[in-house]
Amino acid sequence: MTLIKRTMILVALALLTACANKEPDAAAVKADRVFFNGVVYTANAGQEVVTALAVGDGRIIYVGADAGARKLIGDDTAVTDLDGRMLLPGLHDMHLHPGGIVDIEGCDLRSEELDLAQISAAVARCIETHAPAPGEWMAVAQWSFSNGNQPVGELQTLRQALDAGAPNNPVLLWGNDGHHGAVNSLALAQAVNASGDRVGITAATVITDFADYRDTIGLDARGEPNGELHETARELVNPPKHMILEGLSAELMPAIATKLAENGITSIQDAATPLESLQFYRGLAESGQMTFKLSAALFQNVADYENADGDIDVPAMIAELERAREEFSGQPYIRANTVKIFVDGVIEGNPLNNPPTLPNAALLNPYQQPIFAIDLEQGAAQVVGYVDVESEACQQVRANEEAYTAADRAAAFHAQQGFYPAQCRISRGVLENPRDFILEYMAAADQAGFNIHAHVIGDRAVRTALDGFDRAARENGKSKARHSLAHIQLVAPADYRRIADHQLYLVFTYAWMTIDPLYDLTVNPFVNRVDGVAGLYDPGSYYMQNVYPARQLQSLGARLAAGSDAPVDTREPRPFVNIQQAVTRAGEDGRVMNAAAAIDIRSALDAYTINGARLFGHEDSTGSLEVGKRADVILVDRDLLALAADGRAQEIGETRVLLTLFEGRTVFAAP
Repeated sequence: MTLIKRTMILVALALLTACANKEPDAAAVKADRVFFNGVVYTANAGQEVVTALAVGDGRIIYVGADAGARKLIGDDTAVTDLDGRMLLPGLHDMHLHPGGIVDIEGCDLRSEELDLAQISAAVARCIETHAPAPGEWMAVAQWSFSNGNQPVGELQTLRQALDAGAPNNPVLLWGNDGHHGAVNSLALAQAVNASGDRVGITAATVITDFADYRDTIGLDARGEPNGELHETARELVNPPKHMILEGLSAELMPAIATKLAENGITSIQDAATPLESLQFYRGLAESGQMTFKLSAALFQNVADYENADGDIDVPAMIAELERAREEFSGQPYIRANTVKIFVDGVIEGNPLNNPPTLPNAALLNPYQQPIFAIDLEQGAAQVVGYVDVESEACQQVRANEEAYTAADRAAAFHAQQGFYPAQCRISRGVLENPRDFILEYMAAADQAGFNIHAHVIGDRAVRTALDGFDRAARENGKSKARHSLAHIQLVAPADYRRIADHQLYLVFTYAWMTIDPLYDLTVNPFVNRVDGVAGLYDPGSYYMQNVYPARQLQSLGARLAAGSDAPVDTREPRPFVNIQQAVTRAGEDGRVMNAAAAIDIRSALDAYTINGARLFGHEDSTGSLEVGKRADVILVDRDLLALAADGRAQEIGETRVLLTLFEGRTVFAAP
């Protein structure tokens, strides 16, 4: 584009900005692209809908009626008759793990629902295909931890299934949410205690050497490890560093950019960016292939800053973050001004284990200890009762846990009581790091001017994060940072107002707001006492009233953003499935999860557009379709507003992206 044309467009932008949505002068500069005869959702302050839009020199130069857009058509203008289809601002996925959204060459279970025999067979095929040497580790990606995993025949635990599939190689199943894991016996034997001794994870060492990990190590009926290792317990078996899957590499970056463009995503937040991964984004930007803007939520391994006395060097952590922020301060597409902190883990237990594995997300009240009946033919479980953890029998167990580690003692206890000694445990889950550190780190990051992106699942984790923001406000005064909570699965009503008062952005994964009986069985019975299948969805229960309370928090002034958390559940970011579930919260059978928390379609679209841009910090240049903003624009194949208005919101998830513009450039066009 010539200097003269660029100057003319800048002059035209100034004029058009002053009279946005009014018809431009016939002598105005001609557009590079014009769209008309469509549904153009602007996501502006008035949530307006118009019919036409024009783009010039990478910016939006007109938004309004068809007649005005037609006046900007010149000999070289690309003209698109939308024919009733919809234009939207480019989407913002503000919680994504980019390395996981593209396929890998290694062993991948693809989040399929597999029973233990199928898992064992799949791992055996991977061993045959990849031929690791005896004793060499095998990593298995995208294991579905919450669906499938039913016992089959002699394979009653994940440990047994993996032992059968890989008798000569230590194996780590990597849960598709990044929090769960499962290993075989060879891997369990690798565990090293705090003194550096290789003692393995056994019934004895679980309550001695690894007592701090009791809430993240699954046990079988004999008290032996059943193969489940969650959160930081996975690190006890010392898997090679390269087995931390879904990482970035230079080779993956172009495919990541393509996948995002295909989904209409023009801005993302990498939800946990190791500092060393920033180089790959820089390489992509310098190659000219970067078709999205990045907010990097910088993630540090706390153990790397812990001294021999267990003290964590927070100033050193902040200093390293500041160096990264400064290094990337001049990058037009990359911002490194956010930090990620995991406050807790996840809230799924395993009812198919015997005894059931408890969830580990941090709750205000103790988890229930349900007793499940397992139908081996159907591979299903149902609640048949609950353990009275205050009974005399349970008090005796807690007073002398080591006495019940012997298999015969545990079996005798089960025969007499109808449940296992391990089910006498009282647990409220765990915080990922000591509470004092979490609060100190959050205050220090806020003082240094970083945005904080906090992973919170349980209600105690939410409260802990709020305490961290309280401390930051007391010590640092009112912050200009844009802090956010990710996931927010369960919130105590007493904390609703606190969230709003801190003006936090809430990055919900709306696709999870659905009724799914298999998944819900891993959560609801552990949080509430449930009575039969109907009780699983008791609308008066604490969980069902406070699960993903989007509209309640929005009504108080909290700000809704959106994040797919891909590759959790699937490698696909599926933005329109998320938008659908934000509006309907319905399962396949039509039942609705916490209907009072559903939001309207415009709020869902704003979460993915202008609110995401505000959280990112570039709302002045993108996030809405307004004159003068950069032309991050997508065309989709249907009118989402009409679907919602006509009672057909359940069809929104089928939406397909037809065109993605990034700063006016076509970065994806459907065949």
